[in-house]
Amino acid sequence: MCRTPLHAPEAEAPPHVAALPPRTAAAPEAVVPPPQTPTGDHVDFSHGTFHATVIGAQYNYPAAPTPVPPAGTWPQLRAVRRLSLGIRPVRRFGDESGLPPYVRRDADAVLDRIVGDRLRSGGLVVVTGEPLSGKSRSAWAALRRVGGSVRTRVHNAQPGTDLRGLPAALRGRERSGHHVVWLDDLAGHLGEQGLTAGLLAQCVHEGALVLATMRDEDYDTHRFGDGPTARVLSGAATVELSCRWSEAELARLAEAADPRLVDARVHRGALGVTQFLAVGPGLWEEWRRARRPSARPSGHELVGAAVDLARCGIASAVPSSMLAAWTGRSPAEDDLEWATRPRLAVSGLLVPGEVPDTWRASGPLVADALRSPDLPPVGPKGWLSAAEMARAHDLGDFGTVVRSGRTALRARGDEGDPDAMFALARLAGFAEDDGEARFWFRRLAEEDPGSALHFGRYLAQRGDHAEAVRQLEVAAEAGNLAAVRDLGPLLLDRAEHWLARAAASGSRAAATELTALREARAANRATVEE
Repeated sequence: MCRTPLHAPEAEAPPHVAALPPRTAAAPEAVVPPPQTPTGDHVDFSHGTFHATVIGAQYNYPAAPTPVPPAGTWPQLRAVRRLSLGIRPVRRFGDESGLPPYVRRDADAVLDRIVGDRLRSGGLVVVTGEPLSGKSRSAWAALRRVGGSVRTRVHNAQPGTDLRGLPAALRGRERSGHHVVWLDDLAGHLGEQGLTAGLLAQCVHEGALVLATMRDEDYDTHRFGDGPTARVLSGAATVELSCRWSEAELARLAEAADPRLVDARVHRGALGVTQFLAVGPGLWEEWRRARRPSARPSGHELVGAAVDLARCGIASAVPSSMLAAWTGRSPAEDDLEWATRPRLAVSGLLVPGEVPDTWRASGPLVADALRSPDLPPVGPKGWLSAAEMARAHDLGDFGTVVRSGRTALRARGDEGDPDAMFALARLAGFAEDDGEARFWFRRLAEEDPGSALHFGRYLAQRGDHAEAVRQLEVAAEAGNLAAVRDLGPLLLDRAEHWLARAAASGSRAAATELTALREARAANRATVEE
């Protein structure tokens, strides 16, 4: 078989393909240069015509890594903002600082010694622990204690940063100070462009401290075995932290005066101190934003009911029915699911109680609600409702609610607020403070004669029927129909009482009238029951 060379000039093109112009014999094979500095992987066939199998070459031009700045230009330790290091913010009000004062942990003495040693000799220090255990804050506090703010410079590398330029950045630096590479969440810095065993060795050779944090689970995953990350971590000095604080740590917390640390001590419940501080801002913001019509307003009301009850002093978990009574509607199933879903794997807006289907507002949410200047105070009706609910459900917080409500509403009562005076009178009655209850009921009646109804009812319950009748008559004469309805049966009770007294003393007429009265009242009750 005769084969025609591929580029033979005499070969004719098939009828369905346009003939290609013959090549000039002296012309060399054309070579198309790759594009200059493309911004990414680039494949371009827009100007090609192909008539047979084509073998192409793909040129990949990865973006050049951001160079690590020279170590001499790294910020001084005192100039680095703590919140840029992975330290979680906390809620603050007014002129409070961004973070509360640091409370020393039991591991700090060991951490100080290790960080100080590696500052002088170079090496990797990893603070490990559970999520939200305060790893970043403790590591930073140790560096501030032993590093010196002027002689120490810090490079804060964000996760995913190309670290291969670190050795070059460290070479030629001023040797009189310390240089620290800060790697928060070390798991995000491991890999070919991150921290490798070779790169770490070069940093150690240059005398740099690599100070890192890492979750326990990530540390265990990367540390054990014979993989490249295990070789990186094998030479690390580690310090462990826990969310569960020791008695000594809690004792140091008790000495703190910062309101946010006081809140952590009082309201954290089952949460650790660092968990309480870390999860609070997110809970508050999510609950606040849920009030929008386009978000979850009914869920906002549900959580708000638990928050308000807590603001009134109810620390007990309460049944869903009590939350529904506060809001005036039964909670939707998805609202309860949304409210109780744990945030940061730590706490929901509502947390379950010890008894099924009982709930309380999360401690951080309650603490922020008690301190927030933007949240209006609980009103008189709210305090009275909380006390009535606590009594109806036999909650151990009933006395606390009554005492707190009387304190909270006193100023409004002194100013003549009728709702406050009524609530103060009822709360005083709950507290068996008869003199205070009479004071507020009488003052309310003086301001509004129709409100003497409440005074009359209170007196009737306590057996002071004569005064009760007088107060109900005042209210009835002021046009209060409820007082009119209450007054008739009460007068009949009084008539029966005195007729019985007269009959007992020998009055036949009184006995006859008493019998007729009792028969008539019995017949009337039977008719009403039918």
